[in-house]
Amino acid sequence: MLQKKYMIRCDIEGVSGVVSYTQAEPGKAEYEFGRRMFKADLMAVIEGLMSGGAEEIVVYDEHYYGRNIDPAWLPRGVTAICGKPPYRADWPGGLDETFDGVVLLGFHSKAETPGGLLPHTYELDIRDLRLNGISVGEIGMEAAIAGDLDVATLLVVADSAGAAEAKALLPGVSVVAVKEAHGESGASCYPLSETTACVRVASEEIVINPPRVRPYRVETPVEFEVELNEGPYLDSFRRLNADDMRDERTFLISANSATAAWADYWQRKLRAQSEMEQDS
Repeated sequence: MLQKKYMIRCDIEGVSGVVSYTQAEPGKAEYEFGRRMFKADLMAVIEGLMSGGAEEIVVYDEHYYGRNIDPAWLPRGVTAICGKPPYRADWPGGLDETFDGVVLLGFHSKAETPGGLLPHTYELDIRDLRLNGISVGEIGMEAAIAGDLDVATLLVVADSAGAAEAKALLPGVSVVAVKEAHGESGASCYPLSETTACVRVASEEIVINPPRVRPYRVETPVEFEVELNEGPYLDSFRRLNADDMRDERTFLISANSATAAWADYWQRKLRAQSEMEQDS
């Protein structure tokens, strides 16, 4: 009998109690509060998956520098990918076809979402991502990468705006809204004991009785657009990628998968950021 194997992709802005970038950014005054909330939600997911019968869990820490997890938190059978290694076309964040499903923990609504709490798309330099003309945020991009491998995104733990975005894009997906968004910097936050209990139950349920949600597949070839905000990063990126700019701030490439498209952009992003550091 095959082992039940799951991946948890992690962010922090969408976990219980967090309403400010000051609470989410390493080095800021309230970061330890945010990390404590993140730990509580993460352990609730792990405990729920394991009580449901998961035998192997891989956690990919995608928040900031990818150094938010203490391995001392993790029980046997759980591995954490730390340091935020960049995606490659042949390495989609540690995911492969052997996984039974993906959990997106702590993600949030995409940039410029009306009423969204801390809405953004990976980095504040990005205004929008479009896969074959469909606007997606982090939830959609991560689900598309999993879909390339025929792996479904089973559960999304987020604020209410992020949960609504997930349900619209992924019919049938299980969601837990751990706080009710009231705009970019405010939310109704519930007791941690209540939110973690809901997360634990939902995580157990997706193992015992998986939701009828299909892998999010993007038809090939994939036309991938990255629309950037004005600023030094756009200036640097545009200089290095002039031949692939659709207009003054939109990068466009075609690829054979969403994963390949995102990996291509990621490598170009690293080069642009390196150039900025050399010029500073």
